[in-house]
Amino acid sequence: MTKRSFSITLMTAIGSLVAIAQPSFGGTTPASASQNPRVLLEEMRETASSTAEQADRLKMDASNAALSSDSHLSPLWALKDDVNTMNREISSLEAERDTLQPWEQQAIDKVMPMLREAATNTEDAIQFFNNNHNFLWSPQYRAYVANVKRDSDQITKTLKDYLKYEKVQHEEEQLRNTITPGAN
Repeated sequence: MTKRSFSITLMTAIGSLVAIAQPSFGGTTPASASQNPRVLLEEMRETASSTAEQADRLKMDASNAALSSDSHLSPLWALKDDVNTMNREISSLEAERDTLQPWEQQAIDKVMPMLREAATNTEDAIQFFNNNHNFLWSPQYRAYVANVKRDSDQITKTLKDYLKYEKVQHEEEQLRNTITPGAN
């Protein structure tokens, strides 16, 4: 198999997986649903942070005309996988919405639109790659990747803020129990 046919095969494979990059926000609940919601939110924050870093590297690579388009395959695959991972995590939380704390529900509500945007921009970047793999230096491709970074950064910051809020609430409750007579 030649390098060119290998690239075309991989591009076709990426294109066939694009459909699963769009968040479904429903359906069956993954096995991780039984995890602590806070743990899932923390994992999602870490995944979003990783996605933002990957998208930033991909954007820089798009500016380097010396790199072959093949160098974008693995990072695009990683973006798709990260977005799908966040989708599974948020779907798991949404399936247990009635049992979540109000702050957890608010975090999900704020993150969902950002995740949808990240999925759309990831799909657009993959579609652009599939259709224009010799023009990855174009502003349009770089914009798609920059938007994935922006969306992922927003998800990271939002979840970080909500997790910090929960931590402060927990510390306040512990302090209240410590200073309240007869609370122990």
